[in-house]
Amino acid sequence: MTSPKNLLVLTFMLFCLQSHADETSADLQKACVNEQVVLHKGIKGHAIEASNFEDYCKCETKYIVSRATKEQLNQISKKPTTKPKWLTQFKSNALKSCTAQEKQITT
Repeated sequence: MTSPKNLLVLTFMLFCLQSHADETSADLQKACVNEQVVLHKGIKGHAIEASNFEDYCKCETKYIVSRATKEQLNQISKKPTTKPKWLTQFKSNALKSCTAQEKQITT
């Protein structure tokens, strides 16, 4: 039988896990926006602003967070400057998925 104390501890642990996931998502999204601004900086005739990439980066982040394991997310949250192969692959797949979604929305 579950005691109220155990239930309280379990609730706290679930809250901490969700809080960590939200923080990781925010960090991933911010890194994505910064990366996109740098990648698109040299395009002439277009003003490049972080807001231009928010929708894409939300999509990319959602794609990564929904597919990465807890261990993978911990790996990138502890060392945000590292780019493991699995992350590069997820970003590539997210690009295909997110741009396909964008085309469906705009057409």
